[in-house]
Amino acid sequence: MHDTTFACIWISNTHAAFFYRLRIKKKVKAMTVIERIAHAQKTDIPCPVCGANDYTVTYEPWVEENDPAKLYGAASGVTGTQRLVTCAKCSLLYENPRFPAEIIVRGYMASNEAGHDSQHGMRVRSFYSALHKLRRRIPLPGSKVLDIGTAGGAFLDAAEAYGYDAWGMEPSQYLVNKGKERGVKIKQGVIEKHSFELGSFDMVCLWDVLEHIPEPREALAHIRKLLKPDGILLINYPDIDTWQARLAGKRFWWLLSVHLQHFSPATVRNICQHSGFEVFHLAPYWQTLEFGYLERMAAHLKVPLAGVIERLTPGFIQRIPIPYYASQTTALARLA
Repeated sequence: MHDTTFACIWISNTHAAFFYRLRIKKKVKAMTVIERIAHAQKTDIPCPVCGANDYTVTYEPWVEENDPAKLYGAASGVTGTQRLVTCAKCSLLYENPRFPAEIIVRGYMASNEAGHDSQHGMRVRSFYSALHKLRRRIPLPGSKVLDIGTAGGAFLDAAEAYGYDAWGMEPSQYLVNKGKERGVKIKQGVIEKHSFELGSFDMVCLWDVLEHIPEPREALAHIRKLLKPDGILLINYPDIDTWQARLAGKRFWWLLSVHLQHFSPATVRNICQHSGFEVFHLAPYWQTLEFGYLERMAAHLKVPLAGVIERLTPGFIQRIPIPYYASQTTALARLA
């Protein structure tokens, strides 16, 4: 009897210890991601285009901000937080050192972009106009297209109106939900973990997205596999080689914490060539947004007096659509 009682006590204690250790292990696992984000550090990286480690420092940061949620949790980002270097081999301007890709992507996925989405109607107009201008160089209506980083689906709405079978991917769950409310075909996630059929798209679009991607060559390799043999890659990007960019220097409005690398026509051609594409068309990109939204963006970017002017601007003027060019370029590429 004594032996039996002792055995039962031993088994009971052993089970209790096992489940206690299991609970502790689960807590540790649950905290791992949070701890990684809290303790993440920027580290040196090679050039995202050519892989070289030789560079010169172009701009030092003048704003101290190391919270990934603030740096990557909004499309507008934060100015002045990056150390930007120029690759000695291919001339790409990129952030170095930089947070790990996992931290950056988690920031994108958690972002709430109500301000960006407020201009949905204006963005649909801009995208439709862009497709019309490119009509002689892009696939015909009826083709299947994919928009990566589609936000709330403005391009998808424009593409459907143009006659495309349009699909989208977006990391932000908030924006995915907004897109689904509008009835567009949108999946939550990143291109590196897509579930689309290979070789099924006539065109894949990156509207102001390539500069956000931690591993841009890897992304282009995935896109290459998704395209049909005669497919088109569209890349719209903030152009670091315009006269506006050169004049503004480190105050260039597209030098934001969410932009990990900054392209010129030469570096866009270079990364496409490294990834099995050939650029065949480059053109300035014009878009139309409401005057009040542009005022708010200027205030966010700390343009002198922008906040004061916004507060003094009547509501009916803030709602006026304004066509503008902000140093963005559209590139079209085909499989090499």
